Amino acid sequence: MTKRGKILRDTNLGAGLLIVDGAQFPFTLEGMWKSDIPPAAGMRVDVEFDAAGQVLSVRSVGDAQVTKEHAEAALAAAKEHGAVVLSGAVARFGAGNLIALALLLIGWFFLSAITVTTPVGSISVTFWHLLGLINAKNAFEGILQGGGLTGSGAGIYGLLAFIAILGPFVHYVWKDKRAYLGGLLPLLFMMLVGLLAHSSFNSALGASGADANNPFMQQMRDELAKAISIGFGVYLSTLASLYFAGVAVKDYLATPKVVQMV
Repeated sequence: MTKRGKILRDTNLGAGLLIVDGAQFPFTLEGMWKSDIPPAAGMRVDVEFDAAGQVLSVRSVGDAQVTKEHAEAALAAAKEHGAVVLSGAVARFGAGNLIALALLLIGWFFLSAITVTTPVGSISVTFWHLLGLINAKNAFEGILQGGGLTGSGAGIYGLLAFIAILGPFVHYVWKDKRAYLGGLLPLLFMMLVGLLAHSSFNSALGASGADANNPFMQQMRDELAKAISIGFGVYLSTLASLYFAGVAVKDYLATPKVVQMV
């Protein structure tokens, strides 16, 4: 059986002394010490015991190993704490709401919302970047002409996105029947962004000021419109938004007009 211990006294003046689980044990350099480096006070060691509990061998533990073990212990503690936090969140908000929130965030911030095929290649844009393009007013025109993404921030649309994300959880802090309707905000916000993006694209396609009834210009507009495709991020976040909207309507209709404070 091997246990972790620490050297209290080295073997320079005779038998050394180590401590394991609060108990002290003597050890000698000859026969017991199994490492190339000499024992030193404060050194971490692995101590092997026989069936009777007597020390058989002592081996030093390197700093790298100790650091690794501390990191593993910290990671295990973090996982345990995270599991406790997650279980508490599930108990309060429900697994369905948390899963829908995760899908919404992934769809908005990490997956492609639209892909624009330009003369120099394809450009994929997340929903969050799309808010920046809408906020930049004329950014779509530059993209369709082969330009890259602008550095414009989401602006007021970023604030509205944050409010929409919080919408499905408002009723946990505001005990009013109308608070359940906050679950409609992600879907309504996506619809608003869709309308604004459509309007911006139409403005970009007609930016030349040419006659819109000209067959050649109409054909060019159709080709440019085909260059825009919807990404998986829109479908995923729409699915999550529909879930929130469905739950919101169901809870609103099932809740009495006056809700007692909890």
